[in-house]
Amino acid sequence: EEKEEKPEPKETYFRIIGEAFKNYAIAETEDGILIVDKHAAHERMNFDRMRAADWKPMSQLLLTPQVLHLAPEECGVLLEQMGLLEQFGFAVEPFGGDEVLVREAPNDLSADQIEPALEEIASKLLLTGTADPAAVRDEVLHTMACKAAIKGGWKNDRAELEVVARAVMSGQVKYCPHGRPVAIELSRQQLEKQFKRS
Repeated sequence: EEKEEKPEPKETYFRIIGEAFKNYAIAETEDGILIVDKHAAHERMNFDRMRAADWKPMSQLLLTPQVLHLAPEECGVLLEQMGLLEQFGFAVEPFGGDEVLVREAPNDLSADQIEPALEEIASKLLLTGTADPAAVRDEVLHTMACKAAIKGGWKNDRAELEVVARAVMSGQVKYCPHGRPVAIELSRQQLEKQFKRS
């Protein structure tokens, strides 16, 4: 996955005017309307932050370690990759049979996201293998960035919507980690044409 080119952030006028379907932030700009996929934009912001060379994950020691019951191959690949998982803030160990014990997890993940994140990471590790360490690392980061991002379907406050809109308006974020655009813009001219004002 190519890292997005980061232009110098620029301050551009925008005003959050709402949220549609609990998935999209809607902002008024100087010359139109910007519709931002809030989950995709936030996922990209997380991915770039985590992928930065100086990023050091913060871990949380779980008060009650989580026991995960997994498919045998998922359990096996997580235990084979304990060193890799440690780089991202996880501390896992064998717990017998097809179970692993999670003692620490990244601060970016809430407690209910730990199991789905590790299941998804295990699936990706099984698909990717370990031939390309950079690809494996990016797959883990994709999962963590996605799980830590604000979710579609959540009602977000104006400040949260402003954060993702500002990242898009400044040019910091253009595509999600999978290459899809995170926003569309309708110019005032396009809107006026639709209403036969132009």
